[in-house]
Amino acid sequence: MTDGNEKPEQGELPELSTEEALKRLVGRARALGREPEHIPAGSQLLYEGHINRTLYILLEGSAENSKSDTKGSSIQVDLIGPGSLLGILSFWTGRPAFTDSVAATDLTVLRLEREDFERGVAQDPEFTRLTQQLFVTNLSDRYRRVVRLNLEVAELTDELEQERNALRETVEDLKQTRTQLIYQERLATMGQLLAGIAHEINNPSASLMKSVEFVTQEMPALFKDQPVSAQLFAAGFSAPFLSSEESRKRLQELQTRYPELGRAFCRRLTRLGEEELHLLEPELTAGRTEHVSNHLRVFEVGAALHSIHLAEERIRRLVQSVKSYSREENQESCSTHLENCIRDTLVVLNHRLKHFELRLELAEPLVVQCCPGDINQIITNLLTNACDATEPGNAIVIRTGSNEDWVWMEVEDEGPGIPEELLEAIFESNVTTKKGGTEFGLGLGLAISRELAHKHKGTLTAKNLPAGGALFRLELPYW
Repeated sequence: MTDGNEKPEQGELPELSTEEALKRLVGRARALGREPEHIPAGSQLLYEGHINRTLYILLEGSAENSKSDTKGSSIQVDLIGPGSLLGILSFWTGRPAFTDSVAATDLTVLRLEREDFERGVAQDPEFTRLTQQLFVTNLSDRYRRVVRLNLEVAELTDELEQERNALRETVEDLKQTRTQLIYQERLATMGQLLAGIAHEINNPSASLMKSVEFVTQEMPALFKDQPVSAQLFAAGFSAPFLSSEESRKRLQELQTRYPELGRAFCRRLTRLGEEELHLLEPELTAGRTEHVSNHLRVFEVGAALHSIHLAEERIRRLVQSVKSYSREENQESCSTHLENCIRDTLVVLNHRLKHFELRLELAEPLVVQCCPGDINQIITNLLTNACDATEPGNAIVIRTGSNEDWVWMEVEDEGPGIPEELLEAIFESNVTTKKGGTEFGLGLGLAISRELAHKHKGTLTAKNLPAGGALFRLELPYW
């Protein structure tokens, strides 16, 4: 292209005005048997959510694009005129149209079906050049409108900044590939899906929490004449999670103390503290296992309610994390024991971790100023990834420590490690090392985790271990 004063270099075609490009394209379309069509005002061209196999090129008049909100109301999102293309993304990708499009005035359009377009590209280089110019011009115009809207917003969110950068890159890359267009539309759709999922989860989660609170409050009244049961229920509700090593050690101690009870029965006793064992000591010594089993069921009911309570809390925190990721709401910071965050998460993920050799190497109590839900979310994502990468029976290690500047936590697995070229990219959205089937992942967990770490002025890094496997390290400041 030239600046208007210089002649084009030999072999280089001059950039046409939109009006001239449209005029020439009409001539090329006639060779394909397509003539301009008149469409009266009020006619609907595209239907939101419906498959679109037609590309409309506006020659005269204007069309309105609108989208339905959650209440079913239609909201105008754009008004376009001559030279604009209707249905470009859905035409290219084969996905349902993203908006409704209606003729705001009487229109003159050039309608191209998929077969027309492919035949024109295959047979006519001039047709290809003209349509490519209109595609780039349309996308460039859309990009400029997005930038203008962003500048009018009082506070630009990170999501809008990412969308603007992604859109700029898409416009530049469109001249060489169509893949970027498909990728961009998927990102926009994913944001809407996440918002809808968060809303749908929130209501049943609140109902579950109220039910657990009611049962927890009422249970002690049922045991008012049974002090032992009341104490065991309370102990079960506050019972800590035990690592594999702690459980084995506890089981050996109980088998030595009560050899006549059997391994299976002693296993049920492992989560009881010394105070609870002391309560049951007379019946244990007398071999009255049926009575002890009834008491244990009360303890286990308390532990089960505690697990439900923790699971609901994790669901609620997950919803809050999704909203926080999109800057919909903030969470309050408080002084928190890092070990408590770890153990609560272990209770919720017990169904997955029980297939692995879990090793806990936790330092003395470490207190950080943080949003506990955010830290739980990070730990959950790291442990879930470790489970996905590690074969059942192998080890997953969680260790904590501190230095002058940081409180840190590491999650180490015995998986295959991370490809060197992805060591940093895995913290970006939509990047995953999982390969389909039941191991498919959206590639959002680590991206969210790193953003939450940065929100707390901390860091989240990954590296491969010399002996195999990967290690993720979370560092948080004391503040």
